[in-house]
Formats: sequence, C-alpha cells, structure tokens
Amino acid sequence: MKIPTFLILCFASVVLADDFKAIDGKEYKNVTVSRIEADGIVLRTKSGISKVYFVELPKEVQERFHYNAAIASAYSAQQAVSQSTTAIAGRGQPVEVISHGAQVDINLHLALGNVTVVDFYADWCGPCRRLTPSLEQMAMSDPQVALRKIDIVNWRTPVAQQFNIHSVPQVNVYDRGGRLVGTVVGADIDEIKRYVTQAKTGG
Repeated sequence: MKIPTFLILCFASVVLADDFKAIDGKEYKNVTVSRIEADGIVLRTKSGISKVYFVELPKEVQERFHYNAAIASAYSAQQAVSQSTTAIAGRGQPVEVISHGAQVDINLHLALGNVTVVDFYADWCGPCRRLTPSLEQMAMSDPQVALRKIDIVNWRTPVAQQFNIHSVPQVNVYDRGGRLVGTVVGADIDEIKRYVTQAKTGG
C-alpha cells in the first residue's frame, strides 16, 4: 500500500518532536531532532539550534540513536582534521577545533611566531555563537593571528576541568613565544583585540 508523501512528512515531524534529559540534569523540552551525527544529535529549539553529544545523554537515548563510541571518536577526529585543514577565506590561518571535551596539550597547538587566540566555547552557549564571527573575522583579516577552538561540551569534561573553565566563552591570548598574555571571560571582542595587540608587541 502506498502512503501519501504528506502523511509520511507529518508523521516524521511528530515523531521527532521530543524531550531529552542529559545526565547532568539539563532538560531539552519539546525539541525537534534536526540532524543525527555519529557523536551527537542536533536539536532545534525555540531559542535556536544546539548540539548535544551522546556522552552527555543517558544510555537508553544512546541506544535509541544507535550510538557507537568507536565510530563517534573517529567521526570527531575527522571533523577536527577537516576544520583544521580548511582555511577561512582571506589571508588568515586555518581555524582549528583542537578538542571536543578531551584533555589537550595546548603547547602542541600554539602557532609560535604568531599570536594564538584560544576560544573555549560550547555549542549550546548563545554568547559563544555571537562571538565566533568576530573571532573568525579577526583571524581571517590578520595573518599574524591563529585561532584555536576548544569545545568544552559541558562543565564536567576533562578539558573544562583541566583549564578550570567555569564560564564560556573564555578566550586566552598567547604571544609569539607561547606565553599567556591575558584571559577574557565573556564575549568582549574589544578586550580580546587589546590583548592581541599587546601579544604582538610583547612576543
């Protein structure tokens, strides 16, 4: 029996409207699953779009979406490589996402000889999303600035604890020699630019 297309579409939209509760207690109510990726689900809410990683969700949700840790790890690594090898338009350096919650040796990712801006962010963070275009524009227009991004995923991940992150966005600015010049908590692009200028002259 053939089912009319509009009935299939309606059925799909009803099925995908759902509630989710993360293992840390955060709730996502009346959301629509916009996309399923190997390492998480992209949810559409009234306030926008956010990605929730499977490691944040209970086992029954992981099983429902056929989560496989090995495949997810490979997918995350592939995404990081893809982003790190793709330079944003213009003369700037590539933007690298160097961690999705895992500990990271920041010294291995500093662009020695240039200023390195490290952006600690999370997909669910509104101020982070507002700050991102300004950071990328800065890196795009200035070949002396390298942008590295660290997705903390949530407050309890190893990388959040490693750098003692209690608020995002947080931006660390390192000079040409790899020394930390300053830290900006919040989406204050002007303060970030001041530290970048200081890092250029002091490194």
